[in-house]
Amino acid sequence: MADIKIYTAKWSTDCDQAKEFLDDEGIFYEEIDIEQTPAAARLVEQLNGGRRIVPTFDVNGTTFTLKPFNWKRLQSELERLGLDD
Repeated sequence: MADIKIYTAKWSTDCDQAKEFLDDEGIFYEEIDIEQTPAAARLVEQLNGGRRIVPTFDVNGTTFTLKPFNWKRLQSELERLGLDD
């Protein structure tokens, strides 16, 4: 089973859309709110050239962002990483 983490912020509609997509697809993930977890905020900044870009995904150690959210791109990334149905 894949280890999927999604770094989010409550104010981000892109995050809401990403979580809705994952939920609709029945894909389990761990959500980490960067506003509640300072270490996660620093990690997101480190991964994104000093910027707090959410949602940021970590799938089995491979990281990527989706801003603006695009469900086709997320689906493609998950398939590329071996998570296709």
